[in-house]
Amino acid sequence: MELIGNGLDKGSRMYFYTPSQAAEKLLYYPIAVGEFYCNMDYHVNRDRYDSILAIYILDGNITMVQEGTEYNARENELLLIDCYKKHKYFTAHTAHTLWVHFDGNNTRQWFNEIKSKKGQKIKCTRQTAECIYNIIKFIQQNQSEYTVSNELYSMLCNISNEHAVNQESRKVSQIEAARKFIILNYDKNISIRDMAKTAHISVSYFSKLFKESIGFSPYDYLLTVRLDKAKEMLQQTEYSIESIAYKTGFNSSSNFVYFFKKETGLSPLKFRNIKF
Repeated sequence: MELIGNGLDKGSRMYFYTPSQAAEKLLYYPIAVGEFYCNMDYHVNRDRYDSILAIYILDGNITMVQEGTEYNARENELLLIDCYKKHKYFTAHTAHTLWVHFDGNNTRQWFNEIKSKKGQKIKCTRQTAECIYNIIKFIQQNQSEYTVSNELYSMLCNISNEHAVNQESRKVSQIEAARKFIILNYDKNISIRDMAKTAHISVSYFSKLFKESIGFSPYDYLLTVRLDKAKEMLQQTEYSIESIAYKTGFNSSSNFVYFFKKETGLSPLKFRNIKF
């Protein structure tokens, strides 16, 4: 529906969305979405509106205040707001925005994770913007709940991994070089120092940057690569457990068996007998 007044100019529109009970249990779902052309009279001050709100600023600026912190977002920036808590937002001049109130699944955990890494004002990449456009378009087209949920999930993934999607130049290439080094050398006795050397940065900074980028510490990532390769060998070869342990870089078969069972809940032999 089109809206005019209360700080909104011609062209402003919004759409409400009611999820099914199944969607509320299993999916991500929007509650309301819209495109607003705001003037200096636009001001929202709420105690709560149970959802998370993403506001993408196409032009102008929006100021948001939550829990004593003020964020001023401009063109191509995104504001994330926990609307379960008191909040307000407004523009001192004009703003053109796309926005999505959404919830479901583990949405608040996503919000808290993104907030801890990036804050509540985030550079909005082309991929994230496309997701927001699509969410609004899909609601207008009455697309299925699964289609809309998938787009919301993609939006969250893009926001969470913004620095990689946004090609934060040198840092991204350094971590990618280290990741490829691990994949090519997982069967060898490589150290974090070896990985950091490949990335051309200090060990301490490398460990921090790698975890921020990949989601694993360098050593844990190495173990996951070894584990995945071991699973492949168990399914595709007749190598003994001891041989697989050696070929995947574990220093003993007992360590390999312990780690494999800890991560999968199965012994290597039981995993070998599973049919896929």
